[in-house]
Amino acid sequence: MGILNIGISALSAYQKQLATTGHNIANVNTEGYSRQRVDFHTSPAQNAGGIGFIGSGVDVSSIRRTYDDFLAGRVRDYNASEQEYEIFYQRSSQIDDVIADPAAGLDQMLQQFFASVHDVSADPTSLPARNVMINQSNILVDRFQSMDSWMSDLRSQGNLDFEQSVSEINGLGASIASVNNRLQTFSHNVTNPPNDLLDERDRLIDQLSGFVDVSTLTQDDGSLNVYIGTGQPLVVGQVANALTVTNNPLATDHKELSIAQAGGGTSLVTNQITGGRLGGLLRFRNEVLDPAQNSLGLVAIGLAHNFNEEHVTGMDLNGNLGGNFFKVASPDILANPLNSGSVTASFDDISNLNNHEYEFSFDGANWTMEDLVSNSVVTVSGAGTVANPFVADGMSLVIGAGAAAGDSYRLRPTRLGGTLINTVISDARSIAASESVRTSNTAGNTGTARIGPGAQVSSTGTTKLAAPITMTFNNVTNQFALSSGGTLNYNPATDSGNTLTASVAGLGDFSFEMTGVPANGDQFVLSDNTGGVGDNRNAQRLADLQNTSLLFGNTASLSDAYGYLVADVGTKTAQAASNSSVQNQLLTQAKNSQAAVSGVNLDEEAADLVRYQQAYQAAAQVISTANNLFDTLLGAVR
Repeated sequence: MGILNIGISALSAYQKQLATTGHNIANVNTEGYSRQRVDFHTSPAQNAGGIGFIGSGVDVSSIRRTYDDFLAGRVRDYNASEQEYEIFYQRSSQIDDVIADPAAGLDQMLQQFFASVHDVSADPTSLPARNVMINQSNILVDRFQSMDSWMSDLRSQGNLDFEQSVSEINGLGASIASVNNRLQTFSHNVTNPPNDLLDERDRLIDQLSGFVDVSTLTQDDGSLNVYIGTGQPLVVGQVANALTVTNNPLATDHKELSIAQAGGGTSLVTNQITGGRLGGLLRFRNEVLDPAQNSLGLVAIGLAHNFNEEHVTGMDLNGNLGGNFFKVASPDILANPLNSGSVTASFDDISNLNNHEYEFSFDGANWTMEDLVSNSVVTVSGAGTVANPFVADGMSLVIGAGAAAGDSYRLRPTRLGGTLINTVISDARSIAASESVRTSNTAGNTGTARIGPGAQVSSTGTTKLAAPITMTFNNVTNQFALSSGGTLNYNPATDSGNTLTASVAGLGDFSFEMTGVPANGDQFVLSDNTGGVGDNRNAQRLADLQNTSLLFGNTASLSDAYGYLVADVGTKTAQAASNSSVQNQLLTQAKNSQAAVSGVNLDEEAADLVRYQQAYQAAAQVISTANNLFDTLLGAVR
């Protein structure tokens, strides 16, 4: 009976081994399948007295997966990184392809618009040239608006992608929790859990890593806790928490991510979500889309504001002072619905604007402005009143009545610039190409002094120069006495060639260059530029705005600012492409390393199949031999 039992144990063991080998071969192309193997151990030997112990056969100790947790973790990490950079590159390249394209971008439109302004300055009385300028302005405005609208569409698509990705993540989390539950059911009082269920759970986690960074923690009962991002619990044992997409309370188009705990309560986790498709979408929005749309608005505001400031100082063909040429957006200020008070925002200094966004909040005693890009507190000057508003980063803020602790606002200084810019002049004659004031030297002057044509440098109203202003020189005091009141210092020895500025009531400041030595009593006149339709001074200054440093602390022209946008997006897109390629290579290597351990090799399995078949046949022969011996014994005593 001992020989028979040994043969039966061997037959049973190799039957399991053959079945396992066949299972491996059948699942060679099954995604996530880990090759299984049968572990044998020797059955307890029997004491045969003085001769020692006689073996009693073989037992199957376990059927296990050939699986390496470290290699699996590397695959998930690289998969999350590769997916993050891939979606980041895909979305960034969409913006890069448009803004860097001469035909689709903005730079060529800016050049064509300013070329039309130059044409007006060359022939200020030409109505065709003026019409072309208005047409080019409308084309430029349309490009600003269409690009801004397109970026808003990308934002809406991104929000839909957030919803879809979160839905996939929640579905995978629920499936993982279900597998944990099934493993608990099937593994009750069983040492080794079902390998195929373990593969299913790992396959779900692998899929999850394509959407977000994943980490796991094995519990004593064999269940697996799953954490996403920087450690947010998605699955705890047999319970799956839900990731949700919510509106930012200050900006409904800026979606946030929260974890809804199964036991109640919700935690905001947007800043803790990293990796995978979801992490890539968040990075694209925060690092490319928001700055790009804000930068587009910054260029639009810089153009419209500075063009208007110059245009209103000129005179049109009808002899009227110039009005605004463009519509200019105001800072976008988004209030928390729970606020008690109010805040109004306007521009203080366009040259100090940037493409950042801010949170402005009140703690009951003090107002604080936080830069949401650099995550730093911004120094604010002023008192927040109409007479002395808060001033920071090019903005001016006035606090209304009723402010209470907890009031908060999201400030987007330039976000609306691209969508709200518009051309408000439609009549070609209304283009203020001429200067509103002319200068002249009085015929009776005896000195060598000469006054330059000058230019109005600021506008304080819409009233033209009602009466000429005569400036009479006093060589004792080295001053010009103005007939409108006041004096201007001028020392011929040191001030010749310098710019003097006279304040004209109801009009603004007018600057001019004075050269030479005036004699005592010499007079110079500032008068209304009536009939000066051929004057192109204001049109020339409008054209000069193209190459004037107007933005970023007066260090960048409009084209420079747009160039910074193109360069920033292009650099980030190129980096994303490079990182995606590197991560793809690392992922491939990690998968190959994992496959070398867990993958099914048909050649090996085929060889094992032959080997175990022979062992099975040999075990059958042992049983046959035992049967013959038993028959012989029965025959001997019959």
